[in-house]
Amino acid sequence: MSRTEQQVRELYRTTFAMPKGPAKFAALEEVMRHADALGLVEFAFDVRMNATSVFQHGWVPAKAFLAYSWCLAAYDREPERFGAGAEHRLLWNIKWMIYSVHQFPEIPLGRAHDLLDDMERRYRRGGHSMHAVLQHRGLIAESVGELDRAQDFYEQMSRTRRDGLSDCSGCVPSSQVRTLVALGRDEEAIRIGEPARTSGCSEQPQWINSELLLPYVRAGRGAQAVEAHRTAYRRIRDNPHHLAELALHLLFCVHTGNALRGLDLVERHLSWLDDARTPLAEGEFAAAAVAVLSELERHGEGGRTLRFPTAKGRRRPDVTVAALAVELRERARGIAARFDTRNGNDHQSTRLGRWMAAGPIGEPLPLSVFSTAAHTDSEPGAERVRPLVERVAAATAAGDLATAARTRVAVAEALLEVKRTQEAQEAAEEAVRELNRLGMTEDADRCRLLLAHAYADGRLRREAARHLRSLLDDEPGSGTGSRTGEIPGLPPRPELEDLLGRWLGYGPEASRRHAAAARGFAAAGRTAERLAALRRALSCRPDPATVGALLADAEAALAGAEATAAPVEDRAGLRFACARVLYAEGRTEEAAGQLEAARALLTAPTPVGAATRDGAADAGGGRAAAAGRETTDGTGLDEAVRLLGDVLAGLASIRLLLGAPDAAEEAARAALNVPAGGEDDPWDETAWHAAVVLVRILRARGATAEAERVTAEYEVTEDELEAWTGWEN
Repeated sequence: MSRTEQQVRELYRTTFAMPKGPAKFAALEEVMRHADALGLVEFAFDVRMNATSVFQHGWVPAKAFLAYSWCLAAYDREPERFGAGAEHRLLWNIKWMIYSVHQFPEIPLGRAHDLLDDMERRYRRGGHSMHAVLQHRGLIAESVGELDRAQDFYEQMSRTRRDGLSDCSGCVPSSQVRTLVALGRDEEAIRIGEPARTSGCSEQPQWINSELLLPYVRAGRGAQAVEAHRTAYRRIRDNPHHLAELALHLLFCVHTGNALRGLDLVERHLSWLDDARTPLAEGEFAAAAVAVLSELERHGEGGRTLRFPTAKGRRRPDVTVAALAVELRERARGIAARFDTRNGNDHQSTRLGRWMAAGPIGEPLPLSVFSTAAHTDSEPGAERVRPLVERVAAATAAGDLATAARTRVAVAEALLEVKRTQEAQEAAEEAVRELNRLGMTEDADRCRLLLAHAYADGRLRREAARHLRSLLDDEPGSGTGSRTGEIPGLPPRPELEDLLGRWLGYGPEASRRHAAAARGFAAAGRTAERLAALRRALSCRPDPATVGALLADAEAALAGAEATAAPVEDRAGLRFACARVLYAEGRTEEAAGQLEAARALLTAPTPVGAATRDGAADAGGGRAAAAGRETTDGTGLDEAVRLLGDVLAGLASIRLLLGAPDAAEEAARAALNVPAGGEDDPWDETAWHAAVVLVRILRARGATAEAERVTAEYEVTEDELEAWTGWEN
């Protein structure tokens, strides 16, 4: 289907808000196709340059290379066509291309050298420093085992000035440390790398901390190694982009006598191999995982059964440590052989072979959050946490693994209560894995919920939602997403569905979860919770296909006799949510009806003893009298008053749209008479919208003086009045 230029540009704008992933990649490629078909060369250039960055940071470097190559060819044909900044963007992005090319054995090594020669030629022509050129020549030399040349390029780069095309102050040292480690110069690697541990680009400080792990261990700097591991892993554990860095953490676990910790990481992240960013990262992770598994085999754990979490709706079958080691060893060897064929030597086979044969270095380092050494008396809650940690150690030593596992959960709970959130996350993760290994399913489920709360408390709502979703949907051991009904030992399922919806925030899934919670609350006779869940289901951008059913559920809930006993705020709030959805669907008259019903609820006299949201009884006198009431803690307006303002402002807008200015004016004036909640209160925005409607009505009637007074009082501008199109909901 052909598109107009305006449509193509609008499609491109919509890609800005899309998350990285296949949908965004496809949308950008569609924009490129249509731009080419329309002959929009400059626009197509800008799209591809931006897409190069999206693709590169979205783990699809092959797409990045195609987009970049088009831009480079177009610029070489007509450099004057693309503006002054185009050359700089091209020269910056060529570094990404070189960095990616060497990680794909199917791309001839000569292509990397051609790119390097082209990079140097263009940099020299533009009068730029050779710093970045030397850095990337050294990177390619190191990757193919030409260590003498890599050292030479490193020394030259160290003597060369940096400029605006050099990598940032974190990424340059990370690249240098990689080379120095390959050369066996650990102390120098530490000296060069440590200052960069405070850098903060998108790749840092997780990259430099990961690269420093081996130098720290070999240099006997155990405390720094543990800190680097913890700091980096917290940044990479949820992002498959960092598969190669994760491999370094697996090796770190082997070197420091923490093979069981390494096994936890293998179980959690093995699914990342299915979507590895590059073959080199895939081979490195597989080889490092073999090192972990082989170390466990040496300690008689080859028969241990591994269970993997569900990822993208599927779960790997259970497998033993020994069997997985065989599988991953062959995978690593196969990838290394492909690189050796391309490179004309056995460097990668030798290198990954050394990784697979890695073992402990020096004395073991206490790494687990359950290590007594990890809980000093100076830390918050130490008097509570430390005895629990000691009980874990004692039960483990006595062979009472069930008690040890349950006490691990108690440690996680205690850490969470004393606000040591990151440690609580780690403790709960370890406890869940141990409980699963012991087949203690119900205990594991309770701990999974605790883990989800720990992530939520750490403001990692997406991760919290992932764990709670898995808990609700996955039948233990099946990986089929088939679990239904209540979960023993946990809160009722509707409460968990509603919580998941809150953590998800907005979107169709959040709406579905709230709707499921509403159905569960209805079955349990919990009317107030049902109304609140339906309100949230309607308010968080539901799938258009579900809107009709949600509206029907809302009407059924409000029509039930038991609804009259629910707090007024819940009933009116649900009406307001229905109005918003109806208005968005163009059903303006019905939206007005819902707002009128909500207004009636909020302003009608309330019988003495009627329920309020907080469970207390209203003293009577009506909701209209509540318009000046503050919350019990004195923080501002209560929910009923806020909601009344929203309802009246919405009603004013809709009545004006429907051609009823008298009714619109009455509602707008009523909205402005509801007291504001203070300078920073969200009510101020609602009052402003009511003022816009009132000013438009007053001007239409010739009441200029009053219109100007309202305009000044609520700081309404002429542009805002002109841009008004309807209800801002």
